[in-house]
Amino acid sequence: MKAMIAAVLLLSAGAAWGGDATSGCVICHGDRVSLREQGAEAMYLDPEQVDREVGMNGKPTCVDCHLGDPKARDKVSAHKGMLAPFLVAAGKTLKGQAVPRAAVGALQPLVPKGDGMNSMIPNGDPQKLEAAGIKRIVGIQWHDRDPDTMAYAPKVAEQTCGKCHERTVKDYNRSAKGLTKNQRAFRDWTEKQPGPQNCGMWPGQNEELIRSRTAIPYTAAMNGAMERSCNMCHASCNDCHFKPVAGKGTHAFGKPDTPSCYGEGRGSICHAGPMDRRRGAGYVRGEYAFPANLPQGAHVKAGLECLDCHKPVNHQFGHLAADDARNACKKCHAAIVKAVAASKHRKVDCTSCHITVSGAYQYTFWGQGHYYGVETPYGKHKEYYGTRDLPTIIKNPAGRWIPVKPYPMAVLNQTKELGPTGLLFRAIPKRSVPGNPKIGEPLTFEVSRKATDVNDAYIVVGTRKDLASGNNAVLWIQMDKLSHAMGKPRNCGSCHDSSAQVGKSEWSFFEDRDVTKPFAGSYTIVADNNGIRFTDVRWEQPSLAPNRKLEDFAPFAVLPATAWDVAGINFAIPYNKKRTDAARDELGRFLAELEKKGDSSKTAELRMIAYHNLAMAKKMLKTMK
Repeated sequence: MKAMIAAVLLLSAGAAWGGDATSGCVICHGDRVSLREQGAEAMYLDPEQVDREVGMNGKPTCVDCHLGDPKARDKVSAHKGMLAPFLVAAGKTLKGQAVPRAAVGALQPLVPKGDGMNSMIPNGDPQKLEAAGIKRIVGIQWHDRDPDTMAYAPKVAEQTCGKCHERTVKDYNRSAKGLTKNQRAFRDWTEKQPGPQNCGMWPGQNEELIRSRTAIPYTAAMNGAMERSCNMCHASCNDCHFKPVAGKGTHAFGKPDTPSCYGEGRGSICHAGPMDRRRGAGYVRGEYAFPANLPQGAHVKAGLECLDCHKPVNHQFGHLAADDARNACKKCHAAIVKAVAASKHRKVDCTSCHITVSGAYQYTFWGQGHYYGVETPYGKHKEYYGTRDLPTIIKNPAGRWIPVKPYPMAVLNQTKELGPTGLLFRAIPKRSVPGNPKIGEPLTFEVSRKATDVNDAYIVVGTRKDLASGNNAVLWIQMDKLSHAMGKPRNCGSCHDSSAQVGKSEWSFFEDRDVTKPFAGSYTIVADNNGIRFTDVRWEQPSLAPNRKLEDFAPFAVLPATAWDVAGINFAIPYNKKRTDAARDELGRFLAELEKKGDSSKTAELRMIAYHNLAMAKKMLKTMK
């Protein structure tokens, strides 16, 4: 069949992809000479190569995926209603908004320029960019997104992907990920649950409520800029399945893999954002990490893919406290998992011991700032990038000890107050959330989440009125679960030599609309039976950018040093010096005895078992010949 198609193509330009002999797509896009004369040679496509890349035996035609009119013979008519990837631009005229590739001279083939985080983002023509008032291209989005809001468009997916994958698309469009359900349930900064959070309140279909809660002017332009920024991080079909990074050309598709989970070379988006930029213990790290020199975890070094541990069912990916990923440990570490399950540490998550240094945000403040040049009361001042030497260990609602990274946060310019909450996990009370029917979402959809469904915690410290603005500022401690950057374990003494948990944070901040040069600082976090405290807080004097106030992005510099300290919560790790010393001596004697057996795979296994369950290792040693 392929040979027949090739022969037909040699005889006539009227043949087309997917066996559609009447389509005009290949007449234009299969004519390299004509496209070169028009200055658009990059738009040339070899029909057979496209069929090979798509890998569906020629079933989908061009218009099945891109729409448009295949019978038209002029460009305007043929491209009417057609879908195409578009760029996201920022500058004098565009504020994180869509621009066609052709308008800025960015018609290069959609293949990566190397392996970097931004390898898929084209440069564009400098003269055309300047003429359009564009300072920079900040991203590229695939054609299954709404160019007005940047949101994944279910209607587009149904018209395109749904032609061949109808059930799959319907499943995804109803899923938590497809509708961004959990994030969109955050509507009000001053709700006790789900509480204020690092990513802020969802702006889509929520402008009026946010405006009513804001003590200074809040406009539609401000809301729109924030909505576009939020939507870019949340996945469409092509975000996961379009595979240009795989090196197979511009029409390759396949199962999600680690590069697609990390934005596929289109910046720090998708899981790169919350994993490496916010939590700081991400899976890939490298250039995605802040700072970039953080050590990668053992699993990414071993070549594991995200889906080796995370198993979605009908596009339902579980939740942040799901057992599926943890149970996946048994595949490679069956003996260790068995040992831990029968030990005194059976309620201690693997990550509690095997994640040490974390990076990324050490503070985050929502105050006067900007999105893509639009000044707003809700600029996210997150660029306090640095390191935390050890996580803090807390119990989740299921009684499991997990590692978190507590750091101070605040949202300014509020009209309402929120009082102290104590330690909470982010439950979402059952609620109806408005959708966007214009792009194919339902009018409303229901969201709820139990405290046992999530491992992210927080403590609302309370509301302050003593900033210079006089407006309410809600303060809280963000406590994100750390999950992925696992490697050699922390020292046993870091938990068992004291009931107090102590961590050191160091950071450097730079955002050119806030300060004229970087400034650095540090603090120590102490969590014990008296609560949680941020001590020894230090920072260099910042050099303010024009029209920016210190309280906008660094309220810690104007509030009392104890502003985020919370008493009355017991964060102590169970501690008994006599018992700890005895256990350490017992382990030391066993390891010395094991050393006499010489090096072998069996003694190496016993050594690992001993650190996780000494009693089990002793029994195994007795049976060892």
